[in-house]
Amino acid sequence: MTMKGDIPLAGKKYGLDLGTMNIRIFQGGQGLVIFEKNMIAIQRKKEVAAVGNDAFEMYERTPASIVISNPVRDGVIADINNMNKVTESLLKKCNCSSGFIRNNSFLLAVPSDITEVEKRAYFDLIAHSVFNTHNIFVVEKPLAAALGENIPINGPGGAMIVDMGAGTTEITVITMGGIVVSKLLKMGGNTINDNICQLVKQRHHLAIGNKTAEYLKLELGHAIPGQGLTRQAYGRDVVSGLPSHADISDHLVFDAMKNYLFLVVNTIRNMMEKIPPELAADILERGIYFTGGTTLIPDLDRLFAASLHVKVMFSGKPLESTAKGLGIIMDHMSDYKNMTFSLRDTAFE
Repeated sequence: MTMKGDIPLAGKKYGLDLGTMNIRIFQGGQGLVIFEKNMIAIQRKKEVAAVGNDAFEMYERTPASIVISNPVRDGVIADINNMNKVTESLLKKCNCSSGFIRNNSFLLAVPSDITEVEKRAYFDLIAHSVFNTHNIFVVEKPLAAALGENIPINGPGGAMIVDMGAGTTEITVITMGGIVVSKLLKMGGNTINDNICQLVKQRHHLAIGNKTAEYLKLELGHAIPGQGLTRQAYGRDVVSGLPSHADISDHLVFDAMKNYLFLVVNTIRNMMEKIPPELAADILERGIYFTGGTTLIPDLDRLFAASLHVKVMFSGKPLESTAKGLGIIMDHMSDYKNMTFSLRDTAFE
């Protein structure tokens, strides 16, 4: 990638954080203007029935003629056509103008540990849209998330940030405005939901949907087991095929979470062993920063502090860290221009 200069002043500025489950759009001077589900409903294989929160409301309740999907999977754009439709719809919702004379600027957050081709898809998303601009820049997502959490990253000191999202978990060490090492785990909150569905089916012979699994995770999910909580879940009996229900315990939900949480702990430990000792000392002194929607699991800070023997800091608004960071970069581009890249001048052109 080639570093470029300031984002042009003409037109409006938009920062896009395209997550697996949520899409957040930050508009310069306005703040966070869009926070919706990153979903699309396609009817009869070609017609857009709904996008965003409207598509999520239809999820798991549609006839066979309507297919609902997430255009982002495992941290990357898996369906560029549908992602384009979602992005265009939500940008128009916040009055983003299109047309030949417009000169809007777009800053997109991309995972660090993905291929150049996968990063290029973020550029193509806007370049091939109705918004008709070449003022498209990307910033690596961990840097934006760190800025959104007011973590000092431009100095020589090292910092570690762990972004636990729905589809991925990215663990990154940052220093002097750049990334030293980053590891992208293709699992997150959705992994827990899938495991809950599987365990409920195994232990209670009840088939439940992802929305019910998400409800159980939010109600019963706890990083420290043994809370003694239960919730009733409704679904389909896998033997009779009839509607049924079961009382689900917090032990089941913890069993669905534990392998993922312990993998995050072990990955952090392995990363700490490989970075230079001086950076490891900085992280030990500063602590480890956590953000992302999955960090909302209660007592996760206690689990990680006890397992890693280091201070941990959790975001107060973990779903907004990256979007806030994009806003900071757009408002102070001269201070952070070395963190942004224009894909127009890469080898892909």
